[in-house]
Amino acid sequence: MWRVCFLIPTKNEEASVHEIVRSLRGALDPRCFAPPAVIVVDDSVDATRRLARAAGAEVIVGGGRGLGSAMYDGLKRAAGLPCDFIVTIDGDGQADVGEVVRFLQPLLDDEADLVVASRFLEKGSIKYHYRFVNNFGTHVLAGMLRRFTGLPLTDSHGGIRAMRREVAQELEMLGSHTYVQETIIDAVEKGFRVKEIASVWKARAHGNSRVVSSIPRYVFYTLPILVLRSGQHVRLLYSGGLLLIFVALAYFFVILAEAHFNVKAMSDRVPAFVWITLMISIGFQCFFFGFILQLIKELKYRLDRVGRHAPSSASESFHASIVEMK
Repeated sequence: MWRVCFLIPTKNEEASVHEIVRSLRGALDPRCFAPPAVIVVDDSVDATRRLARAAGAEVIVGGGRGLGSAMYDGLKRAAGLPCDFIVTIDGDGQADVGEVVRFLQPLLDDEADLVVASRFLEKGSIKYHYRFVNNFGTHVLAGMLRRFTGLPLTDSHGGIRAMRREVAQELEMLGSHTYVQETIIDAVEKGFRVKEIASVWKARAHGNSRVVSSIPRYVFYTLPILVLRSGQHVRLLYSGGLLLIFVALAYFFVILAEAHFNVKAMSDRVPAFVWITLMISIGFQCFFFGFILQLIKELKYRLDRVGRHAPSSASESFHASIVEMK
């Protein structure tokens, strides 16, 4: 039988979390699937955690560091369980629990390793008024994903996604709010197959959306992280630095030629030499900045790996010490 773990991010969703957990626990055919595990990653100040536990879910405290960080912790926890697939679904009730099996099917048929949702593949999938500015921002984010991954993606914030446990095990993230984009970019980088399918997006029955209150502002917030994640910073900063240095040197030789290599005549071009020095300095700073960013990126990945392995290592050391005492 297949084993599934559901992962739900929540923030003050006391009005919907109990019903979502209950619905997920009964969403799978018991003839094909074992009883699912349900994990709620929560950053609430209301009764969400209590109600989630009452419905039979395990609760992980998000810590207030952003959705991306909370989901990263939740995915690593889910990847440590004996499951075959992990399904993430928003806790605000806008995603249709009844679609879960549709997202698992490409995994069962070995057509994909990560299945993501799109509200734009089929007309009429959004069941409420979606603001134009948010619609525009979402398409900008989808365009960035297409640019970085080469995949024909149409959405960046679908409410459901399903993945093989290996995708979560191998996941590496940089940002604290860029989970939805980074999981796709990371999966593509590691050679996993990504498939997008149409999904319904319902109106919220309770409260207001707090995940992305302003998509345009979110685009500007996430753009630096996504550029860094995609490796485009190396090309932009290194090529920009080279261009500045080349232009500065070319300008210098133009001045030399105009002065006929006469030092006295060149002394009248002090402002030009200031500009040349400035361009060379900025060029080298671009190189240095690109190097530092790449170093920070690698350091973040290494620290995450150490953090994931530390608990198991500590546990092994503890058990080894017990054995020695015996």
